[in-house]
Amino acid sequence: MRFIDLEELEPLIQHLIPELEEAQRKVCEEQDTKARRELIEQYRGRWVQLRPYLEKLSDNKCWYVECSNPGTDEDVDHFRPKGRVHGEVSHPGYYWLAFDWQNFRLSCHRSNRLRRDNVTGVVGGKADYFPLVTPANRAYSPSDDLSLEDPAILDPTNPEDPPLLSFKSNGETDISPEFKGVLVAEERIRRTRLCLHLDWPKFRDERVVLYNTIRRTVRRGDRCAPKPGERGSSQFIDIVRDLKRLMRKDADYSAAAKVYIESFKDRWWIEMVVLKGGV
Repeated sequence: MRFIDLEELEPLIQHLIPELEEAQRKVCEEQDTKARRELIEQYRGRWVQLRPYLEKLSDNKCWYVECSNPGTDEDVDHFRPKGRVHGEVSHPGYYWLAFDWQNFRLSCHRSNRLRRDNVTGVVGGKADYFPLVTPANRAYSPSDDLSLEDPAILDPTNPEDPPLLSFKSNGETDISPEFKGVLVAEERIRRTRLCLHLDWPKFRDERVVLYNTIRRTVRRGDRCAPKPGERGSSQFIDIVRDLKRLMRKDADYSAAAKVYIESFKDRWWIEMVVLKGGV
């Protein structure tokens, strides 16, 4: 998970915002719950057309998992569920945010839709889940203060959240070492892992492949790395470039790649050339 700056989205979708606001106004004016949900569905095309602009912010990758899905359209996820909230029978859903562009996140199907892991039997996926650290602070209407809510799942648009997430060499997600022992942070990672299906087998497997690729590349670099201060060979420079490319914003699982490469920073060249030399 990388930070996604929503301020970069607004200028891209200026021509679409009036339509979104019109749909939102009609939804908020409707008092009947059933009719309101029908209106939301009627106007769903107005948020679907934002998909290419959301994709542009993440180089066509899922905002939650950082995977690309070239054969499948990503979902435009409502971070705060629009129709209902799982476990909150009396909650009408965050209908007043159904067309709020700041409530949209780009999600792959495995993160956004309920799916069962056939190996573990665990059902994950966001669907209409939206747990809070303090449930009593949940907003139930447009007049309630959303700023009091503290989501229990990580939000890629909040710059404080992605740094909480780390990765193990076996492909599983983990909490960053700096936050181990911080109970709220540990609980948020636990909730996020399940709600966003971060450890779906395919995601784990692809991160394992990434780790092994990095490990082999580092070993190649060890064999040709120059002494500190000396100029490296063209082979060494190519190895450094390969590692840097894996951490680039447009690379799949780039946040995991950075964690994996940092695990080899006992090598002077990883620390000083690969990591500190910029990406």
